Amino acid sequence: MRRMILAILFMAPFCGAVASNNINIAALNQGQFSDLSHDMTAVTSYKQLSAATSEGLLGFNLGFAYTLTNVAHSSAWDAASNSSLSSVSLAQVSISKGLPFDFDVGGYYGYSPNTNIKVYGVELRYAILNGGLVEPALGIRATYNWLTGVNQLTYSNHSLGLTLSKGFGPLTPYVGIGQVWVSSDPEASTGLQNESFNANQVFAGFRLSLAIMNLTMEADRTAGNNTYGVKLAFGF
Repeated sequence: MRRMILAILFMAPFCGAVASNNINIAALNQGQFSDLSHDMTAVTSYKQLSAATSEGLLGFNLGFAYTLTNVAHSSAWDAASNSSLSSVSLAQVSISKGLPFDFDVGGYYGYSPNTNIKVYGVELRYAILNGGLVEPALGIRATYNWLTGVNQLTYSNHSLGLTLSKGFGPLTPYVGIGQVWVSSDPEASTGLQNESFNANQVFAGFRLSLAIMNLTMEADRTAGNNTYGVKLAFGF
């Protein structure tokens, strides 16, 4: 099991790297562009992939993650990529740092091995409750993400979410809800109009902690799309 998880984490970013499906929004009509923008929200929105507790003043975390989104509007992606594309993967590297007063700050870079999508993101978290022997942890998180790599498109989203978690020894299950606000702005030369909307986000997962290493697995549903993620992180 351990070898399989490590293989997924370290080999998945290279899967499909040779046969990339570049996204060309100029090939879309307005309806297809709207569908693509909604699915893009699920691909690029910040994923929790952690419990609700703060990392503490001395806390630091370096993580490697891989997510796979099953897109709800595959016909729009087919038209944009001129190929058959039913899922979009994202390989990510992230860092986070604990701050005073139960705040954490973090950021990540991700790229899609099977498209030309690249994403940057930042987050700020606050542990309303850090949890205890009986009491669960409750955290709030604000994020901002922006897209690069897709020509003629300026895309960004920001989100606000709540996470509830409870530790049971080394295992910490968590659940959460959030809202994502999106701006998908094509260049005028494409003939397309801006798409601005908000989308619901729900997620659940668990973190397994082993000394300075932890493994997190998560299922997320954003804008009607399902995303599955795994993260291996090192920290203290």
